[in-house]
This record gives sequence, structure tokens and C-alpha cells, in this order.
Amino acid sequence: MPPEVPKNEPTRRLWVGFWSMIAQQTQNAFNDKMAQFTLISLGAAVGFTAESWAGLMIALPFVLFAPIAGWVSDRFSKRNVMLAAAVTQVVVLGWICGAVWMKNLPAALCGFFALATQSAFYSPAKIGSNKELVGSKHLGFAAGIQQMTAILAILAGQIAAGWLFDRRFSGHGSTADAAWTAALVPLGILTLLSIPALALALLIPKIPVKGGVTFTPPLVVSHFMNLAGLWRDAPQRRASFGVAFFWGFAAFINLWAVKLAKWITHGGEGFGTLSSVFLAAGSLGMAAGFGVASLLLRKRIELGWVPLAGVAMTVTAGVLAFLTPGGGWFLTTLGLLAFASAVFLAPLTAWMQDRYPADKRGELQSAVNLQDCLAGMVAVGLIVLFESGAAALGVDAALGFRIQMIFVALVCGGMTFSIVRLLPGDFIRLIGVALIRAIYRVRVLHPERIPKTGGVLLLPNHVTYADAFFISAACSRPVRFVMDEAFMASPAIRMFVGIFDTMTIRRDQPLEAIRSMIKALKNGDLVCLFPEGQLTRTGVLCELRRGFELTAKKAGHPLIPMWCDGSWGSIFSYERSRFIRKSPDGFPRGLSIAFGREIAPAEANLAMLRNSLLETSAAAVGNRFRAAGWGSRLPRGKGAAIEHFHASEKAVRRRAWVNGYQIGQVNALQRHRHFSVLDSDLLMLDLPAVVLTFPELFGAKVESRELLEPGIWVGGDRLHDVLAAEDLAGEFVFYDFGTRCLEPLMLAGVLHLPCLAVNDTVIAMSMPHPPKSKPNDDDQPGHKPGSWGRLLPGWYLSGTRVLGPAAPAEGLELPAGAFEDAEGFLCWG
Repeated sequence: MPPEVPKNEPTRRLWVGFWSMIAQQTQNAFNDKMAQFTLISLGAAVGFTAESWAGLMIALPFVLFAPIAGWVSDRFSKRNVMLAAAVTQVVVLGWICGAVWMKNLPAALCGFFALATQSAFYSPAKIGSNKELVGSKHLGFAAGIQQMTAILAILAGQIAAGWLFDRRFSGHGSTADAAWTAALVPLGILTLLSIPALALALLIPKIPVKGGVTFTPPLVVSHFMNLAGLWRDAPQRRASFGVAFFWGFAAFINLWAVKLAKWITHGGEGFGTLSSVFLAAGSLGMAAGFGVASLLLRKRIELGWVPLAGVAMTVTAGVLAFLTPGGGWFLTTLGLLAFASAVFLAPLTAWMQDRYPADKRGELQSAVNLQDCLAGMVAVGLIVLFESGAAALGVDAALGFRIQMIFVALVCGGMTFSIVRLLPGDFIRLIGVALIRAIYRVRVLHPERIPKTGGVLLLPNHVTYADAFFISAACSRPVRFVMDEAFMASPAIRMFVGIFDTMTIRRDQPLEAIRSMIKALKNGDLVCLFPEGQLTRTGVLCELRRGFELTAKKAGHPLIPMWCDGSWGSIFSYERSRFIRKSPDGFPRGLSIAFGREIAPAEANLAMLRNSLLETSAAAVGNRFRAAGWGSRLPRGKGAAIEHFHASEKAVRRRAWVNGYQIGQVNALQRHRHFSVLDSDLLMLDLPAVVLTFPELFGAKVESRELLEPGIWVGGDRLHDVLAAEDLAGEFVFYDFGTRCLEPLMLAGVLHLPCLAVNDTVIAMSMPHPPKSKPNDDDQPGHKPGSWGRLLPGWYLSGTRVLGPAAPAEGLELPAGAFEDAEGFLCWG
């Protein structure tokens, strides 16, 4: 049975076939280039200018035979097409050997043309095989490897041709007869070595035929019909223009380097070697670029690399124009230019191969090849035009070469500007994600829970204005975000919405937004909806809104809860009671991002999602503290609380560090601020997270006092009684962990905030009501009567117990009558 296109992981047989195809195409490319560059060197030695003609003869078969090459690739098994092309190459190489032996250069150049013709038929078959062999998941990697090995083979062929020809030519007297002899022996060896490689094609699985109409004479000249099919899809058309630009650029640089070498050596001895050195610098850079691109694209095809590489091409081409040819800096810059161009091309080709319909891969790739070769011919024409213009105007040859490279830099700049306008989202997302990864140490837990394909509704918590970039950095697939239209008043937000294909929600027209989300899910998009509908100003999960339920049930696609831990404290969060307008709290920061268990659409409801999000928060926080070292870490300081901590078991210490971290994720006790405790309050010995680990982790200072002073206080029943008995002056904030904390403390100047600790572990905290950042913001109460406040991030409920990384495996038993209400408060009643 023929292999199917892999839906997940390719089988061992398919991988063997892929690497066999890579080996065969590498040898095929080496043979082509060594033979072609041997003939170019031979032509220069016998007084025939072959390099410009060679550029045209390489491109012309792709123009003449593009439709029929595509038809053959779709009509017959691509494996058989590759095998036939390899056999043809052996025959053509034999022809070239015979022509050189008879010293008939025109006949040899006919063989040159025939080699290019077999490449025109071979190319759509080999490129069209990638997806069939490795599937979409590995397509970016496969395309990068294919291009890298092809370039290395071309490089090796060019170097071998130039070095062998020059060595044999100079060793036999550098005469015309010596030139023919210098070319014949390498070509003969090459022909013999190409025969065993035919076996490689037999290791490639016979890929089933998926298209191809019956042959008719008009097919031979159906160039524009094929181009029309390619251009019908606007994104594919634009991508194909980018690919054609690369091949025009490559042809220009290639011929420019050969002519530069010829000018330096006057076309005599050393021409082959110097041209090989120039081409080697470019080819090595390009091969390295394709190798790096295969790694960059190993998880997904990211088009954001295209404009970034275009910027690099523009800069390096401009620098190259002013360097002395042949020097170390010249060769290095030439290699960097080629490196950037490879990174430019690889995402485009992988994206296009993934987008081709299965029954049109050969036809469309052939149309792309046609376009590429037309671009190459235009590049050759431009070189000739520059040469003619320089000669007519009497421009010095050295200056002429510099002008040509300045022209390349300007064209690269124009192309890059156009691509940034076409792909602003990809470009900004790539830059943004790169900056996020530089500023934040991103750890992702359970990324495999995001399905590789198909519609998925992602439901994360919402802490910062940068959440879209955090989520993009964690997801292996592009994400479409849903945003409240209330944010559209900001010009920056409006630009974001336009660039990233974001869907907006109007609260007075929720059904319209739901229809848009359903359509996107059915189109197979990964849609991100923030179910809180607002940024948290408390640090904890806000009340959830119901829109996701109807979307999930109507679309029928899975829901994935997601928790981003560690973003509270960034300048984009409301920590310190304001967004943006504050200095960063530490650099670099750490993000722990977790994907939760999939929720079936039929089971989606507010309660399930809330608990799933909280459970996912526990996984994210736990992932941060999984290192064994946390059990041995000791806080600084002296006193009874420290001694008690030292005497604890490692598991207890680790849980205390986790709990102290949880306190720092909400807008209650503030980071880098001091708070006070009564030195006679023994409760503080039982709250190590409050008085030891939270201050150590977040730079807070605990001051033990005998007398009350206005400020922030933490305590229990002892402090409760002292406050009630004293004649207070000033403002007090009292975080009450006592047994009577739910009894209102109605004292002027005292903000009483009940909190809950179970078995020395802080579970929930009340906090001051956070002020609104804008007048139309929703209220987010920090406390309410009859409540211990909100569960800290990292906790979730299971019956009457609370679970999370700061608790033992069996969890902690809540007080009788405790429950979580719809707003997320832990209440008693």
C-alpha cells in the first residue's frame, strides 16, 4: 500500500524516504553544478564568454517546460519522476563528456541546457514530495533541510569544478588544448559516480498520484493558465512574488560574483578558483541560513522571519558595496548577505508547500519555478544592462560593481518595506515574542494539550496588556484574539486589532461576536477569548462571563483553560495600583505558563471553567517550584520564626516558599513595602509565608512593634483586641488571620480585611478595593462582608478541601460552611 500523508508523526519508512530523497537531490545538484561550472571555466579558457549565457540557459528550461513539468509531477508518482530525472542526468553527462572529448563547445553547451531541463522536471517532484513524506508539522524543517543540502551540493560542485579545472589547466601549460583536457577527466569521473546514486530513488516510497489531467497539446503552452491558478489565491500570490524576488536576487549576486572574479583575474589563470571562493562564501552563508531556518521553523512556519531577514539583506548589501573585493570582511559580509537571504526564503517556501492543494502541488510548484526563472532572467538582463551602461558612460569597472550592489540594497529595502506592510502582524509578533523571551524566562507546561490542527477555544486568565505576546510565545500555533471593543478608544489598541486579525466584542451586541468566533473555530483557528472580559486589578481571577459557553456549544470545538503565572508585577500589570507608569520589578522575569485539561463543549459552564482555571493556576505555580532546592532554601534573619522554619522538614519548607510566592501574586501585601506585626502576637510564628518567605521573595520588610502606629498590619486575635481597645489616630489597614476575623471590626480609620490560613498556610486574602484605571472600568471588589477574601492563585477547590502546590498531597480541609461564590470570594455561611 502506498503511504498516506502523515497526519501526526511520519513513520520510519517515510523518514527513510525523505532522507533518501535529500541524498539524491544533493547528488543531483552537485552533478549539475560541477558540470556547468566546468563548462563555464572551459569557455573562459578557450575565449568564449559563457557566464551570461549560462545564466540564461539554466533559467530557460524552467520557462519553456514549466507547464509540462508540473503536469508530469502531478500525473505520475513523484518518486518515478525523480528516478527518471536521475537516469536522464547520467545520459546527459555522458553527452557532455563526448562533446568535450571532440572539443565541440556548442554541443557541450547543449548538454548544459539539457541538465537544466532535467532539473526543471526534477524540481516540482522533489519539492512536492516534502509534505507527502513528513506532513505539515515537520514541513518547515524539511524545506530548510532540503534547501540547505541543495546549496551545499551546489557549493561543493562549484568549488570542485573551479579547483580541479584550474589545477589541471595550469599543470598542462595553460593552452587551449590543456583546457579541453582539464575539463574532460573531471566530467568523466562525475558521469561514472552518478550511476550508483540511481539506487537512492528506489528507497523513496512510491507517493500516490493525486492529480493530473489527460495530456493535450495546449498543455505545453499553458504557462499563463498555471500562473493564473497560482495567483488566484492572494496570499499565495504575494508569497510567490517573495520567492521569485529571492531567486532573482540570488541570480544577480551569483553572476555579479562570477563577473567580479573574472574582472580581477582578467579571465585567465585563477579565475575558476577565485569565482569558486566568492561563490563558496555565498553558498556557505546560504547553507548556514537554511540550516538555522530549519531549526527556527521546526515547531511552526513563522512568516515573521521574512521581513526581519529582509532588513538584514538590505543592511549587508549596503555594507558590501563599500568593501574591497576579495578581503576577509568582503567574504564575511557576502556570506552574511546570503545567510539572511536563506532565512528570507525558507518560511515562504514552507508556507507555500503547506498551502498547495494535494492534487495541484506539481502544477503550482512548476508555476512558481517559472516565475522564479523569469526573475532570474530579469536579473541576468539587469547585469548586462549595467555592464552596457557602464561601458557607454565610461564608468570605472570597480565603481560599476559597487553601483550594482547599491542597487541590490535599495531593491532589498523596497521589498522589505512592502513585506512589512503585507505581514505587519507576523513581523511584530515575531519581534514581540523575541523580546518577551529575552525579558521573561518562559516555561510552558503541557503544550501538547493544544491540538495540532482544528478549531480550539483558548481561555486564559488576564493580568496584563502584554498577555497576547505571552500567549503567542507559549503557543505553537498562531492565535486569533478576541477583544472588548471598549479598548478601541486607544490608537495603539486599534492598530493591534487591525494588524493581528483580532475579533472585537461589543457588550451590547454579544451575539455578533459569538457568530464571528464560531466561524473562526469552524475554519480551524486557535481562538483566544479572555473569559473575565477585563484585566484583573486584584491579581486574582475576576468573575467570569458567559459568552464562551454558547460559543463552545454552537461551534462544537474543545476548550483549553490556560494560566499565565508570573506576569503580576510587570509594568503591564496593575501591581502597585497602576498600569505601565512604573519601573520594572526585577529583570529578567520568569513566566510559568500552563495549559489545562481539555473541556468538552457540552460540559462547558462557568463553575467548571472557573475551577479548571484555578487548577491550571496550581499547575503553573507548582511548575515554578519543582526544583528540589526549594526544600533546602532558608530565609535570612533571626528570631523564633526563623528557628521554627529551620526545624521544619524539607517538604514543609518548600510549601512555605510556594505560599509566600502566592501572596506576592495579589494586590494585598505589597512588594518592596514594609508592614508591621505585634511582637506579642504568637500567631505570626505559625505564618512563615507571611513573615519569612513572602518578604524574602519580594523585598518586603516585616517590622515587629510593641505599640500601634498608622500603617499596614498583619495579625490575629491579639491585634484584633488591641485595635479595639486603643484610641486610634491615623489610618490602619489590618489583614486579620484570627479566629474572629469574620466579625466586623467597625473602627474609624481601620480597614479590616479578613484572611484565611489553614494549618499555617495562607489560603485566601481580602485586600483594599483597587481604584479604577479608567472611569468606565468595572468594579473589582477586594473584600466583602462574610468573606475571607479571594483564593490566592495556585489554589483550587475539591469538595471541602483546597488543593495546590503549597498543600500536602491530600490538600487542606476548609472550615465547615466555607464555599466560593460567583465572584470568587471564599465565604462562610
